[in-house]
Amino acid sequence: MVTRVTSQAQQSNSLKNIFRITENLFKTQQEIASGKRINKPSDDPAGLRDALSLRTSIARSNQFVRNVDNNRIYLQSGESALDSVNINLVRAKELAVQSMGALGTAETRGYAVNELDQIIAQTIESANIKVKNQYVFAGTAFRTQPFDQSASGAVYLGNSDRFEIAVGTSTNTDFTLAGSETFANDLDPKLTKATQLSSLNGGSGVTSGAITITDRSGLKATVQVTSTDTIDTLSHRINSAGINVSASINSRGTGLKLTDNSSVISHALTVSEVSGGSTALELGILGQRDGNISGSNLNPGITSETLISDLKNGNGLVLNQIGVSNGTASGTVTLSSAKTIGDVINLINSSSLNITASINSASNSLLVNSNNSSTVAIVKNIGTDETAENLGLGGGKNIFTTLFKLRDALKNNDTFAIQASLENLHSSEISLNNNRAIIGAKISGVDAKVVVHDQDVMNNLEQLSNIEDTDAVKSIADLANLQFALQATLGSTAQVLQPTLLDFLR
Repeated sequence: MVTRVTSQAQQSNSLKNIFRITENLFKTQQEIASGKRINKPSDDPAGLRDALSLRTSIARSNQFVRNVDNNRIYLQSGESALDSVNINLVRAKELAVQSMGALGTAETRGYAVNELDQIIAQTIESANIKVKNQYVFAGTAFRTQPFDQSASGAVYLGNSDRFEIAVGTSTNTDFTLAGSETFANDLDPKLTKATQLSSLNGGSGVTSGAITITDRSGLKATVQVTSTDTIDTLSHRINSAGINVSASINSRGTGLKLTDNSSVISHALTVSEVSGGSTALELGILGQRDGNISGSNLNPGITSETLISDLKNGNGLVLNQIGVSNGTASGTVTLSSAKTIGDVINLINSSSLNITASINSASNSLLVNSNNSSTVAIVKNIGTDETAENLGLGGGKNIFTTLFKLRDALKNNDTFAIQASLENLHSSEISLNNNRAIIGAKISGVDAKVVVHDQDVMNNLEQLSNIEDTDAVKSIADLANLQFALQATLGSTAQVLQPTLLDFLR
């Protein structure tokens, strides 16, 4: 049987060969031009999936490196500030020792007061250092100057929250130390149902007024707020306002949380002021959210009713004894039975040491002063116990309290107080150096993270290159072969498909 191949079949086969070779030639040229083996998903679906995953890993590692590079300066600036304060503490100790020497007189101690005032001013300046127009030692209250000098000394106005940045997939690092951990104390009581609105915002309270709450279904209610309310009475008032919103304390125990329970969603949950007031802002819930509103830190101040167990954001304090020196009188005060701040104040005031305890102007720490204007009361820790330090009364991280007490002792020519201040100066030096070590460890830690991420990027780029990049030598050889094949195909096709007389008669 004879099989006849028609001219149309020959033409079709020839064109298919030419198109196939041309397509392969174009693909090879594209690989050489782009340097990539995968230029569209159909080139290698599995390879493209792996490439996208590697690119995601590279982008994530690069972001972690940028996080460190952009925020390392906070740690570096903090380290420099603490180094400067350490120099000032050493000089303050020298002044105290010289004042206690054989040549120390009321006149020389008066000169020392002038230098100590300069030391205090320099220390406050270091504690209020700014980076990128943000205060380094203010916790997360970046726009609030952390330390302000008052009649009773320096008070801390920042918060105790930590400024954390992601430096790894499941690793966050603090890039600052709060001033309450380095220069002064913040008793930082947690928010409870019994917390009075008048104690919020560092004791500044909340202005009486009204707020409007609109739930996500569109229901609206106006809630009256008075400065005499507690968190419990305010929450009850919101919960019974007839809208689909319930108020509670957030999981961190620092602010309010408004939870929207609407079944039909048509609006954002919104809290607004009434008649241009500031009540919602001061409550930390002003604004609107597509979900629930988690309020800002209300920074409640301490009152005489504040429970010891509620201090340090609910972690509480273990109180034992404090040592007190006041002129020729000295002794210890046992505070282990105290349940509230009021109990602590009463126990100190009822001692035979002629002293008065009170809450400072920022409502975040305690003060102890002598009832005798010619003496200065110095409070210190007993042994390794840190009760005095933790209450903000003296020693350790209470650097400003220690410096102001020393200045007052020099001014009053109170040699007993100068001598007692030396111990607190020493413990403040130790505390400061511990914090310098913490910052140094953090810098080393984030630098090590950068090295790890840089190596991850290099490894992923190498793997990505193996998947995506073309083999240049192979592609060039393929290009030459395809060009030769195309020329041969065109030549052979021209020979096989010779035109006949019938082609001209069609």
